[in-house]
Parts: sequence; C-alpha cells; structure tokens
Amino acid sequence: MNKLQKMISLTTIVALGTTLIQPAPYAAADQVNNREVVTLDSGATVKTGLNLYVDASASDSSGDGSKSKPFATLTAARDAIRALHDDLPAGGVTVWVKGGEYELSNFELTAQDSGTADKPIIYRSYSGEQVTLTNGVHINTSDWKPLSKDAAARVHPHVKASDLYELDVQKLGLQHIHHFAGGTSFTEQWGIIDLIADGVRQPISQWPNPDESVNKHRKGWTTANGSADAKSFYYGEGGIPENGDTTDTLDLDGTNRAERWKKSLESGHPLYLKGFWRTVWSPITSSVQDVDTKHHVITLKDIPDGGMGSKWSKAVEDYRSSTSAAKSGQTDQSLTAQTTPASEDDALHDNDTSSKSYLVYKDGGAAQTMTLKEEQSDDSLLETKPSSPEKDAEDNTPVKLTDKGAEVSSTSSSKTEATEESSVNPSVTKDAYGSVQNDVYSSTGSVSDDVYDSGYLAKIRAPYRIGTGTEEWQALNYLDEIDQPGEWALDFKDKKLYYYPKGNLKDLNMIIADNETPVVSLNNVSNVQLLGFTIEGSMGNGIELKNTDHVTLAGNTLRNLGNGGVLDVGGKNNLFQSNDIYETGGFGISMNSAGDRKKLTPANSRVTNNHIHNVGELTHLEPILVRDSVGILFDHNLLHDVPKDAVRYVYSNNLTFEYNEVHNTSLIEGDTGAFYTAQDWASYGNVLRYNFIHHNKRSNGFYSDGADSGDNYHYNIIQGSTKGILLNGHDNIATNNLVIDSNMIQVDQRGDSKSHGVNSIFADQLREMNPTSNPWANYGKVLQDTYGYDHDLWGSILDPSWHPEYPNGTKMTDNMLVNTPDVVVPKVGDVKVANNDSINSVSDADFYDYSKMDLRTDNAKILAKFPDLNEVFPKIGLQKDEFRTRVLTREETRGLSNH
Repeated sequence: MNKLQKMISLTTIVALGTTLIQPAPYAAADQVNNREVVTLDSGATVKTGLNLYVDASASDSSGDGSKSKPFATLTAARDAIRALHDDLPAGGVTVWVKGGEYELSNFELTAQDSGTADKPIIYRSYSGEQVTLTNGVHINTSDWKPLSKDAAARVHPHVKASDLYELDVQKLGLQHIHHFAGGTSFTEQWGIIDLIADGVRQPISQWPNPDESVNKHRKGWTTANGSADAKSFYYGEGGIPENGDTTDTLDLDGTNRAERWKKSLESGHPLYLKGFWRTVWSPITSSVQDVDTKHHVITLKDIPDGGMGSKWSKAVEDYRSSTSAAKSGQTDQSLTAQTTPASEDDALHDNDTSSKSYLVYKDGGAAQTMTLKEEQSDDSLLETKPSSPEKDAEDNTPVKLTDKGAEVSSTSSSKTEATEESSVNPSVTKDAYGSVQNDVYSSTGSVSDDVYDSGYLAKIRAPYRIGTGTEEWQALNYLDEIDQPGEWALDFKDKKLYYYPKGNLKDLNMIIADNETPVVSLNNVSNVQLLGFTIEGSMGNGIELKNTDHVTLAGNTLRNLGNGGVLDVGGKNNLFQSNDIYETGGFGISMNSAGDRKKLTPANSRVTNNHIHNVGELTHLEPILVRDSVGILFDHNLLHDVPKDAVRYVYSNNLTFEYNEVHNTSLIEGDTGAFYTAQDWASYGNVLRYNFIHHNKRSNGFYSDGADSGDNYHYNIIQGSTKGILLNGHDNIATNNLVIDSNMIQVDQRGDSKSHGVNSIFADQLREMNPTSNPWANYGKVLQDTYGYDHDLWGSILDPSWHPEYPNGTKMTDNMLVNTPDVVVPKVGDVKVANNDSINSVSDADFYDYSKMDLRTDNAKILAKFPDLNEVFPKIGLQKDEFRTRVLTREETRGLSNH
C-alpha cells in the first residue's frame, strides 16, 4: 500500500450505514408542467473499500478527501484515485459528493481512471441532495445594462424598452457570439450561446410566438404565399400559392413588422428564418438577404436544399423568367410537374414511384382499389449547384427591378450594381441573365403583362417549385420580436444579448452556456459509475462516452444543454438507467458504433427506465438515436413531447425495443414515426415488441421507410396514430399488434429498379457486409429459420429477378384493428396480408378505462390476437427501482391528450 493510500485509508475507510447519508431538502427533479417533481435518487448504498468526500464549500488545498476534510472538487478526488496507481482497495472506491453547485470546464475521466469488475469507481451524490455539475458561465447582476438608444428603437411596439436589458457578451469574453455554427443556412449546426435562469432554459425570441396562431395557422408558425424564385417567397399578395391564401400575416397585428424587419436588416442586424421551404421534415434555418416590402417578397441568402417551394407543388421549369406570380394560363409550359429521381434530402423519406393503385383489405379480404394522396413526383430537378462559374457570378449580381415604370431596389450579397431594363419598354431585348426567353417576350418584343402580374421578376438562376401555400416558417433570434417575458436574442452585429426577464432580474441566478465541450467526458474508461447528478449548462452535450466498457449512468438529471444529453460512441456493456433528460437543444441519448456490424459482435449495452421529453428544442433531434450498432436493449423508457420521431434507428442489427411508452411525437415536423427507420437492406434482426404508442395524431406509429429490411413488430399497442404501422422494404413483419383509433395500417412500395435495384446504394451497403461469408452467411440462415422467410438470404435480395425494389417478404398478419378501417398494400411484391381482425368502435373493445389509457380488456377477439395483453400492459413504461423513486402519471406528463 503506497503512502497516499495509507493516508486516505486511515481517515476515510468507514462502514457505510444510515448515518453516512444526511438528506437535504432538495434532490434531482424532473420538470413536469412547469414545475419540478422529485423523481430520482442516487440509489442504494454499496460498501466499498475506500470512501472519498467532496464538498463545494471546502478547499482542495487543505482537504485530504476525508469526511472531516473533504476535497472541494471532483477533480481532486479523481487525482487522488489516480495516485493509487492501480492498487485499488477491495470493493473499489466511492466518491461521495455533497449537495451544491460545482463549476468545471470539463470533468474528464480516461483509461487511468478505470476500475475493475470487482473494484468499481463510483461517483455519487448523497441521497436526497442535489449535486449540480455545470460548465456554464455565471453572470453578475451588475453586467446587465439598460438598452442603448439604437436597441431601444428596435423594441417590439407592444413592449416597453425599459423592461428589456442588454448584456455585452463580447466584453465578457464569451466565444460563441458571432454567428450560428452552420453559417447562413443549416438544419442542425446551431452553435451559439444559451441562456439559463434559475435552472430553466430561456426561450430564444420567435415570431409567431409558440402559443400564437396567426391567421388560423399552426401555433408558432406562419406560411409562405408562393415562391418568387429559388430562394425567395411571398409573405403577402403577389404569389399564386395553390391554396389561394395570400394574406399578409406579417402585418396582421398592426406592428408594421415587414418594415421593422427591413429597417433592422438594412442596419446590419442579421435576420434568420426557420422554414419548411420544400419538405415537411428537417426545416432549414436561413439568413435573410432582403425584405422587399413593395412586392411582399423575402429573399434568403442561400438557396434552400432542393430549391424553394413544396416538393409536392408544380415545378417551375423556365426559372429564369417565370415567377409563381405568373398567371397559370400564361405559363403552362414553365409550371409543369416533373417526374425525376429523388434528391439527397429525400434519403430517409422516399417517394412512391410505383403504380398508384393499392388494395384495401377489410375483414381479411380485398375490398377495393384506392389511390393514396402522398404519391407525388420527385424533384432532383431542383439542383442547387451552379451550372458554371460565369452563371454563378451572374446570379450574384444585383439588379434593379422596374415595376411598371417605377424603379425598385433589390439588395444582394455582391457590392456591384447592374440595371435591368423596364418591363414596359418595347425595346427590351434581354432579361437579367442576358438571354431572350420566347415564352416571356412576345413577337412584337414587348413583355407579357401576365408574367409581370406581381411586378416581381425572378432573380435567381435555379429551378424551384410554385409552392402550395402551406410551407411553414418562423423568425428566430431577433431583438425586434422579443415580446414575452423570458425571451432573449443574441445580436451578431452588436455582440450583445437582449433579454426580457421574468420578474426582478436581480433575483435571478443567470448562467450562459458558452462551452461546447461536455460537462463530463469518459474516454476509454471501464467499470465507472456516475449516480444521482444534475448535469447542465453546456452548449454541447451533457455526458460523452467514447470506447467505454461497463460504465453505468443512473439516477442523473440532464437538462439545459445546447445539444444532447448522453452521447455514446463505441461503447459496450454500458448501462443507462433511470435518468431524466429534458430541455436539450438536440437529442436525448445517442448510441453510435456500439458493437461491430461486420462481425455482428453485440454491444450488450442497455438503455432502460429513462424519462426523455421536450428535447430537440433548437435542432430537431430525437430522444433516442441509434446508428451503426449491434445488440442493444432499449426497455421501459418514456418518451414524449418531441419535434419529430421519438426513436430513430438506422444501419443497425439485433436491437431490441420493448416495454417503451411513447406519446405526442412530431409536434413540429411531418412524415415521421414514433419509431422510425430506413435505408438499409442489411438491417435485419431488430425486434420491437410490447411497446405502447398513443396520442400520436401527427405521426405514424411504426414507420419503416424506403429500403428498410428485416424489422419485426410483435405485440405492440398503437393508439391514435396517422398510420398505426407503415412498412416499406423487404421482410418487415408485423404480427399480433393491437392498433386503435388510427387511419390504417399499410405496406407501401417506394422504389423502382433504378433507385432500389441491385445496382443501388442499398445493394452496395449489403455487399459491404460480405454476406456470402461468415458470420453473415450463417446469420442469414439463422434469420431465415427464426422468421420464416421463404427466400434465401442474401442471394435473392441481390438477384434482379427477385425484384428487390418490391416489398417482398413483408407480412401484415394476425393484427387486431379497433376503429382502424383499412389494411392497404400495393399490387406489386410478394406481400402477405392475412388473418387481421377488426372491431368497428372503441366502445365495442371494452377497454377497462379508455379515457385513462388503461387498455386492458376481457374482449375475446382482442385476446385471441394478443393473449398476454392484460399481463403485459402494466409492465410498459417507467418502473420504480432503486434510482427512480416515483413514476409520473400519464396525466402529469400530459399523456391523456394530443397537444
């Protein structure tokens, strides 16, 4: 035993008993309906050979880690364990951390901080005490100042400038204050500071407000009124959206919003809009180049991925001269629907290129043929790459538009000026791009009045779509739109943060997240446990694990984080149990490269009994993300109130999802699933069983999107979803599920022989696994025996005569449908639909208490399909254990209604 170990042992080795733990009046809490509810604890006491103590009010210089002289920091305790030089005491080491807030830049554990299977290293809070680890920056009350004269002039007309304050973030030395990490156009790269007051993330300013419905649109969003060109849209009259609504929603409230934005933008204050410019998923946040109040047009700095306008609207083929303001009778040739292959952003949301006919099955028999509305054309026509450097330079040249004799200025990123001839001048011989367009100019040389109906001419050389009028968007992070207490905005020009506090600013504990490193990181660590901590304040992730083994995270609260809660890369045998994760900018838990796919080596990790909700607040990521992994168990988790999917798993094998509860997904995005996967012919062996999805009206239940293969859905309960089960790809099997109050269950067919054939990327991905050699060759035989595939894996899939573009091998059998009328399948492919039964109404199902979502029943028809329903149902969702002291009710989590 070395000298340090002897010193520590003499003063700190104690028998752990009830006298060791002194409960405090606060503990780790979950946020439920804007209040904190204590749900977690650091777990049962485990006796270890060495105990170290940490107290934020102590001193590292005088502390020795004993109970009477504790260390002040976790780092000091970690270093004391390192000094043992692998000579750990029998039973391992426990580091007891006293309640309080611990500021650190990053608490990092590496291989030298590992324990062993019989000598683990345990970091834990005292039972009943809240230990907060943060790498946020505390802000003094004196740093807040009244608004400057220029800032006060921009304040929303409905707010007193004296109610707002400004913070000079550059003077404070904060780093992430200059621009979004994604630049002027992005989907996920947020990367700016975040504001936290009294442990609550403050909302960044937004128009419309999250609780505000403008012109009966969805709360928090307004819509475009048609495309003006590839990066411009109408916010008022001038466009011809397919829904016919050209209401100027910006100025409905009388605050002169468009003019206010224009003035601030021209003064150098960047304006960002988040919008579904083309799809109903993955909105793009874009910087605004110009607000044209004359023509009611907003122009973005960058062309959105794929161009402007919903992908389900007509394509503008002659993009150099046509605008969506052109009358349809004049532009039959330029406004035409295209049928072209999908572009990259469709990768996880394929479109159906098959026949539009589907069969509808009722009571086990084919009843009719139907056409589904979502079968629309693709549009890789909307290519955003420049056709040549000369044309690209020409596109960036500003022009002056002439509106029936009156000049209107148009701003651009270029500093040079150019002039476009008047549209009413009969001597005009060229457009802004130096070429005559036969469909724009008449034989007399004059411009058709129909084309210039709005007075706006498309300025950008790129194709786009006319727009449906349902493309949603919102403004973000603008001082001009701070109008509710709690809102704030970061001005990239002023380098100041503007804030409208709730209550007295002097009484608030203010923290700014400016550190993109995780609060805690574990690299190449094994046999370490973190129990009962509250982790917050990072601009990045809460906890990051890389290449770890037998690491346990339990009883922790992860919140107020700019990106994600827990990121695990390359981990194995890890346990994430009974953690609460909420108010994150991105994901909840992300598992990546766990196990080895080519070798089919399982990770043997488990994610269990976690409550994850209200995540994806800044960039729309999921509560649970899995990628490139093998052999992980996800069970008894509760996931709800999320912007898109609850679970997204891709490029993975032998995952098990069971006893999970999910409700209220897709609160922002569309074309999603509570459980979503896609795009892999090799993703066989995943099992989803005994899960409960409910109050899910904006989303599908289980959604295997284009090219997904080998997923198995058994004995699940799906209530109130768009499509209870939607399957694409090969060998996806759904049996003995209970589907309630949903529109349908469906087998779809999304691919053709080119996009989903033997020469496709999906075939290449399967070939990369070397499926003719072991372990994959033997794996195919095991799968075939287990699931009864009637074709050989893997040769048939790579055989063009088998038609891998069809949903071959997919089955919908022995499911029970309650108030769910249809089973829909395409007319192509080897698809089996059989023995599905139905009950016409929810009342006829005789559920114990449908209003409280108690879906047990004594109904013989249901129990014939799902015999163990009454035993399984109470086991679904969160359970009490040594870390989770209380399970929230469905009423508390707002799980009894759609919202």
